[in-house]
Amino acid sequence: MATQHKCDEAVEQVYFFLDGEMTWYKRLRIRRHLRRCSPCHSAFEFEARFMDVVRRKGAEPAPPELIDRLRTFLNEHRDDAPA
Repeated sequence: MATQHKCDEAVEQVYFFLDGEMTWYKRLRIRRHLRRCSPCHSAFEFEARFMDVVRRKGAEPAPPELIDRLRTFLNEHRDDAPA
């Protein structure tokens, strides 16, 4: 169960980690987990590649209305994610 907790924590922090928006200690803890957990490592690698493609291909910023709609959707469905 402790491993699942660490996986949940890593998944919740994926974008903060990839964007460098966390303390060095939290980054260290997640890096340690990723070295030991291949499913999480694979998920982080996918997200990193996806973000890279979006950065390279997304020349225009998303309209504020779209961002607001996505944020609302994600907030409403945050607890619906499969375990």
